[in-house]
Amino acid sequence: QAMNGREFEKTKQITKDLVVFPSVSDVSNEAISQFVADQLAALRFEVEWHQYVDSKVQTKVSLVAKRGQGSGGVAYLAHTDVVPAEDWSLDFCGPFEGKEKGQRLYGRGTCDMKGSLACALQAASSIDESSQKSPIYFVVTSDEEVGMLGAQLVNSKSKFFQEMVDEDTLGIVGEPTQLGIFHAHKGGQRLAVRARGRSAHTSTNDGINANYQLIPALTELLAIREESETNPKYRNSDFDPPTLSWNMTITNEPEAVNVTTSLAQVNLFLRTMPGVDHSPLLTAIKNLCAEHKLEMEIKDAVEPWQVPKDSAWIQEMLALAGHAESHSVCFATDAGILQRLKRMLICGPGDIQQAHRSDEWISFDQLSKGVDLFSRAFRQMTC
Repeated sequence: QAMNGREFEKTKQITKDLVVFPSVSDVSNEAISQFVADQLAALRFEVEWHQYVDSKVQTKVSLVAKRGQGSGGVAYLAHTDVVPAEDWSLDFCGPFEGKEKGQRLYGRGTCDMKGSLACALQAASSIDESSQKSPIYFVVTSDEEVGMLGAQLVNSKSKFFQEMVDEDTLGIVGEPTQLGIFHAHKGGQRLAVRARGRSAHTSTNDGINANYQLIPALTELLAIREESETNPKYRNSDFDPPTLSWNMTITNEPEAVNVTTSLAQVNLFLRTMPGVDHSPLLTAIKNLCAEHKLEMEIKDAVEPWQVPKDSAWIQEMLALAGHAESHSVCFATDAGILQRLKRMLICGPGDIQQAHRSDEWISFDQLSKGVDLFSRAFRQMTC
């Protein structure tokens, strides 16, 4: 059923309303969460409010909501936080205004993933609660962009999420896929290699530059990275690129050229994949650190996620969306944390190429098609 003009205008307006909240991950998302909770309550959803204070003493909120009774049903999963917008490059609108131009809606989060959330809210409003034979759930998390802490809290504390797990609810993660159906994504492993020295004024001999301890190890670290790229055992051809996509940055503290550097750190990030055991690489890094008297810290990890391509729910969603086959993506989502929910897939409006950009946008066409597909999916899974 095609969406009428009034429904489309409402979808655009909800997206704009969401974009206006500057919900960058390093500030509180309490205000936008209250807005989403109010939207859900107006649609007669019962809403769980899961709150915590992060390491920067910012209040963070994740929501889990339910409407309808029975077993199974469908869940839509999203997040309210967005990446920073200091590099915003458009002169006709700011990052948190939500402006239309040329069949597109511009603003931070329009694509990742406030437009998707607006589509799902509009889709839920199109379904008569009295026609539901099973529930519709919403899971709307915080801190997805910076460690998925909100999803971790939902996984451990939410009564409704436990109900979804017990009742085998279908979860649709609404990240931008141009409404393609995806059955797998990479995970992530962060770690740090660290050298310590002693700060002093560089006009003296009192300092110890930490870089001089770190630099001899870098060639060997690059060799391990090369191994991760070339050894077939670290590849999975279901992904493009099929490798762990090892990335490195180097941090110095302090950075002033007239102060001896007391901390030199290599920050490493690997995009882990289903079926690939990357632990030998971690062992090699550990041995390198021992040899060069460096510290190694293994930080947070998000597990890769995968369901069988021929799963009944994947095939059902492919038929609804009019696609022949499902695919895999190289970014991570809350699905990596919420894997106790066995029946999941990724499908949402917008293109990941348009996310996290200095001119982030989503097309009107994707918003319209997003509402249509979510409406049909919600109706088929619950009515």
